[in-house]
Formats: sequence, C-alpha cells, structure tokens
Amino acid sequence: METKKEYLNIFHNIAEQWSFKEKWISKQETDAFIKHLIHDELDEEERCFVQKYRLYDWIFQSYYTDEERQMLAAFSQMAGKRKTAIYGAGAAARILLNCGFYRRAAGVMAAKKPGTVICGKPIMSEEQILAAGISQIIVAAKVTNYAVITERIADFCEKNGILLRGLNGRNLIQWYGVRTLRINREDRTYFEQDIETLKGEIDRHRVISFDVFDTLVMRKVLYPGDIFYIVGQRAGLNGISPALFAEKRRYAEQNNEYEQNIVGIYHTLQDLLMITESERDRLMRLEIDTEMQFLVQRKEVVKLFWYALSQGKRVFLISDMYLPEAILEKLLHGLGIEGYEKLFVSCDYQCGKTSGLFRIYKEMVSGEQCLHIGDNAAADGAAFTKEGIDFFLVRSARNLLESSNLKELSGYVYSMKEQNALGLLTAHLFNSPFALRQGHGILQIKTYREWGYVFLGMYIVAYFDWLTRQIKKNNLEKMLFSTRDGYLFYELYNWYRENVDSGLPEAVYFKTSRKLCYVASLVEEADIDFYLRYDDVYEPEELLEKRFLIEREDIKPYTGISRREYIMQHKDIIFHKSAQVREKYRSYMRGLGLCEDGEYGFFDSYCRGTVQYLLEKFVPFKLCGLYLGKIHNTFRLNKVQSFYEDKGIYLRQDDVREKRTLMEYCFSAPETNIIGMDSDGNFLYAREYRTDRDIKHMLAIQEGVKAFFVAYFGQFPPDEETFNNSLPNAVINCMDFVDLRGECCDMGTIRSIDDMVNKGYAVWKV
Repeated sequence: METKKEYLNIFHNIAEQWSFKEKWISKQETDAFIKHLIHDELDEEERCFVQKYRLYDWIFQSYYTDEERQMLAAFSQMAGKRKTAIYGAGAAARILLNCGFYRRAAGVMAAKKPGTVICGKPIMSEEQILAAGISQIIVAAKVTNYAVITERIADFCEKNGILLRGLNGRNLIQWYGVRTLRINREDRTYFEQDIETLKGEIDRHRVISFDVFDTLVMRKVLYPGDIFYIVGQRAGLNGISPALFAEKRRYAEQNNEYEQNIVGIYHTLQDLLMITESERDRLMRLEIDTEMQFLVQRKEVVKLFWYALSQGKRVFLISDMYLPEAILEKLLHGLGIEGYEKLFVSCDYQCGKTSGLFRIYKEMVSGEQCLHIGDNAAADGAAFTKEGIDFFLVRSARNLLESSNLKELSGYVYSMKEQNALGLLTAHLFNSPFALRQGHGILQIKTYREWGYVFLGMYIVAYFDWLTRQIKKNNLEKMLFSTRDGYLFYELYNWYRENVDSGLPEAVYFKTSRKLCYVASLVEEADIDFYLRYDDVYEPEELLEKRFLIEREDIKPYTGISRREYIMQHKDIIFHKSAQVREKYRSYMRGLGLCEDGEYGFFDSYCRGTVQYLLEKFVPFKLCGLYLGKIHNTFRLNKVQSFYEDKGIYLRQDDVREKRTLMEYCFSAPETNIIGMDSDGNFLYAREYRTDRDIKHMLAIQEGVKAFFVAYFGQFPPDEETFNNSLPNAVINCMDFVDLRGECCDMGTIRSIDDMVNKGYAVWKV
C-alpha cells in the first residue's frame, strides 16, 4: 500500500500537466493546494482535474478530518438509496461536491437565488427539483442551522413526498415537526371541552357508567401489552426472554380455548411454555400483582366519579377485560375506587361492549337517562350506536400524546426500555384527559419541578443505564462524582446502589474544580503558560492573587512589562504555593481512601476533560472518565468515555451540546465553586453569584429529575437491553417547543457565570 509520500509523488507528476501548476504548486505548499481542492469553490479546470484523476479516492484521503470522513460516508450511504439533492452552499456542500459527489448529487438547493452556481452546479428552484424527480434532500450545513432550513422547505417537501434529512441522518421534518401543530377539526372540538363540560353532562343524566382502563384508571406504560414484558422480566424463566414471554402471553390470549378470562389464558400459556401448574399459578399471580403496581387513577376522571356519586347518581363500571369482576374489584379497591352499583366485565358475560355487554347493562337500568364515559370511540361509542346510550369521549394518555406537539416522540422508540420510559412520561403528562385544552394541543409546563421531570429525567435514566454498565465493564473500585456537576448524580447513584444494584462500587463526592487543579498541577513554566492561555480576564496583579493564590505582600508591583514576563517573575512563589496545595489535596484524597495504583471512575458533565487532564498530572491513581457529555475537541486523556459523544458541527445527533450550559445550571450544587485550599487544608470557595431564586429553581428541577429517576428504576427491572440515545435526545429537543407558563415564565432571565473566565450568560435562550 502506498504511503502518503508516494501519493504526493504521484500527485506532483500528474499536476505538472496542468496549467494551474505554476499558480499553486510553486507559490504555496502542496498541502495547502490539496486542502484548497477539498474545501474551496473550484474553477472549471480544477474541478476537471479532481474528477479526472479521482483525487478523492486516494490523495484526499490523507487530508480528511475524522468528521469529514464520517460526513462523506454518511452522505454516500443515504444518497445511494434515493435520487438526492444537496441543500446548502457553504463549506459542507463544497466538500461533498469536491470530494466525489459532484455527479451523484442530482441537484443543489440553497437560500441563494436559483440559477446561482456553486462548484459548477446551478442552484435549482423547487420546480426544477420536482422536474428532476428528486425524492431526497440532504441538508449540508451545521446542525445549528437545521431548524431554520427545515422551516424554510418543510411544506414543499411534505407536499411532494420528498425526504428531508441532515448529514447526521436525522429525518428533519420528523425531528422538527413538533414546532408546528396542525390541529384537525376533531382535535379542535375535543380541546374545547374540559372537566366542567363533562360535569354538566353528568348533571343531565340519572345513570352514569365509566369505562375502566384508560378512562378511570391507566397503566404507567405506553401499551397494555407492555405489562407482559415486565412480567417476563420478573418471572426469571430459564430460556425464556421477556420478549418471548410477552409474545407467548399475547398468543395465549388470542388463541385461548379454555375459560375466556385470565385463568383460561394461563392454562393456554401453560401448554405453550410446558410449565407446571404451580409455575402457571405463580405467573398468573405475578401478572395480577404487576397490573396493580402499574395502575394509577386518572385523577380528574375519578373526581368526576366521586362527583356523580355525591349527586345521587347511579354509577356503574363497564370493561372489556380478561380479569374477572372479583379480581378487578380488588385492583380498583386498592386505588380507592369503590361505591359504584355494579361492575360489568366482558369475560364474566362472554361478550364485549360491541357484542352485547351494553345491552345487558341497559336492561338493568331500563328507562333511565344514561351517560357512558370512555376512551375508545369504537368500543365505548357502541353504547350510543348500538343501545342509544349517550356517550362522552375522554381521550387516553396515548391518544393525547399522538394529538399533541410531542407526537413525534413515539418515532424514536427503538427498545423496550425506551418504550417503558415514554410510557411513564406519557402517563405523567396526560393523566388528565383535558391536559391539552389550555394549549390547544401544545404542551404547557408551569413548574420547574415539572420541567425537570419531563425533559431531563429520561436523559439521566438513560445515562445511568450506560454508566452502570461501564463501571462494571472497567472493574472500577470507586466512583468519584466531581463537585459541583456531580452533586445530583452522586445522590442518584447512592439511591440506585441501595435500591437497584448493591454490587456497584462505593460513590465518593469528590471535591475538585478547574481552578483548584490548575493551581495544584503547576511544576514548570510550561504549566504556567498553559494556565495563561485559559485566563486573560484579570489584570496581572489580580491574576496572581485570585488565580495563583499568592499573598498580597508577595506580589511585586506591576511595571507595564508583558503579562507573561511579569507572572514569571513570581514563578518560584507560584511553584511553592502549588506544591503546598498539591500536598494538601493529596492528603484529602488519602483521607477518602483513594489508594496508589487504584482505578476509579470519574464523573463530569459536559466538558473537554480539563479537570481529569490536570488531575492525571499529579495523582498517584488512575482515572476512568465516564462523562455525561464530551465536547468534540477534548484533551487527550488516558481513559475517557462519554454517554453523549459530540461528533462535530455537521454530525451531531441532538441538541445536547447547544443546551449544555442550561443543563450545567440544572445539575449544579447549592455550594459555590472551589478556588483553592488554604495552608490548613481547608477548601476555599468562590463568592456566590446566583440569586436565591436561581438556586430555588435549580433544586426544584433536580427534584423533578429525581422523581422520574425513582419512578423508572423503582418499577422497571434492569436487564441486558440498552437505551438508544434517540428518544432521550428527542425529548430534550422538545424543550424548545413547549409553552412555558407559571413560574417557568422567568426561565429566560436566569443567568449563570463561568467563573473561570468571569463571563456571564443566559442559561436559556428564548
């Protein structure tokens, strides 16, 4: 295989035949010329040169960055499936057109006027795109520009069946579809109703009946059959995975030839699984217990249930269900639902709502004015269509999700874990059948606790699912959670270790900061130079006092010389101070039980790894970074992994990097940042810059995160399946599309400060 040097010799030989050789090769370095051919607008001769010798197949390969290589591979894969146009006229579009896709791109679109030329290709109008039979447009631009471009051409693409994708593979209309909500007439009519509307209907009728599941009560899962998967997890059957158990359980229900209830279903399942009677009965009890654990009231509907009873109405419950009346009554009693006159269950009467159950009910209440309340337009609507009973539709939580501006979330579910997480979130958001009334389909968030639960809870659950696997995979002895970003995660880890997996190593809330590690790592002039590159906000004398922790009496007057020269006049004092801090800091670590040659996990949130990089210069043990998010141009560290991997400006899969300052605020601690250590080994803290309000909101957000975390891990058993990042990232993307009300209205006024560079910024861009 040829080396880069051999390729360059070949390149020089063929370049000599072209007239631009003198213009470029003789005046500039060859590397610069090749980079020009990759990145810049080329004239006709240069483009022909690249195409004729297919430079992108050999010489260019040595000059691509990792991101460019991935970008070209992604485009090649997507463009191979459809006739494709590129959207964009910037750097990414030039790379694609110069690097092998000039002929494969069927056209180019851009905000520029149609007819304008980019890299020799005319920019096409919408009419020309359609005439060319293009069925896919790939946006060649920075991820931060995707939203604007999508809004610009989404209607055109949707109307004409054109797939709109980013270089990162995202279906952009799906990803940004939550920005706009097209409400149909049926939705609009439903959103006009509220609890008072239904209360008025109850007042006008003498007899009220309620459907049970998804009306009066609901499960904290996305689909009813998800309960079977959880039963399969908890059952621990040898050779039978949760997915297989769920499949067999569904089959048994559909092909049951015994009693038409759960007993008959489990007799059928016994035959399928070839298990004993005692095992069959154990599994049946386990399913009933699991149903009970995952059932919750739909609170507003239950209020109406109690309202009807208080008004002297005759109240009945009617359900299409395989659980007999005796079992279902116990479940409802456990939720505090009782006092109704009669519960009609389809399996007890061998007929469903659409095949006679409402007729049996109507015969019992003959001559009364009846109202049935239910979530299923077909099954519950049969009360009206078959028996003339008035019907009021209350939508299920899943139906409300599909009617809301979060409806695209279900398209990002790729595993059962994600399905469970979305089910839990849906049950919380849409417990009320009128949850979307005020926003007319747009989700409204009114408290910071709610905001944390909805947008950050699932992301942290997914991170912990990843984190615990990495800890075990790397055989780590302890897990260090850095102050302040690790404050919430330390607490969550301890809960998880106590309640879910006691086999995890001990957690340590590890006091550290960039400032402290900078000071402790200074041993030579190069270290001071490294420090100075990252700190130019203070005047020289101030810098010595506030950053290097030098006493005032030891600071020489500044005489106007260069900043570096002035600081180096104090290098001996700086190194002496650093040695003192370093020894005190090591003593602190020994007190934590951190041993020489040990290997410990190290948590940080969204960072380049500065703290770990500096720690590794002077600590006697090994660190394995397990970050929430790693920024693209990270320091080269000995060992670091990241849940969210920043793939660069063209290939990012989500909005996490753009929202990292917001999430750093959300995950911070009540205490301030550490700036150093004193001579007694006490940590020194910075002045608090946050207001009481800011800290109050931050802690409320964390309470919401904890609530989702405990709800998820407290109910869904851990297993070998992993989270895909897509759904948690899609939920974070939805931050921008909800309507902030109540106390959340002031989110745009919350500010934070990077006290390393003394720069303030808003944590939320409205």
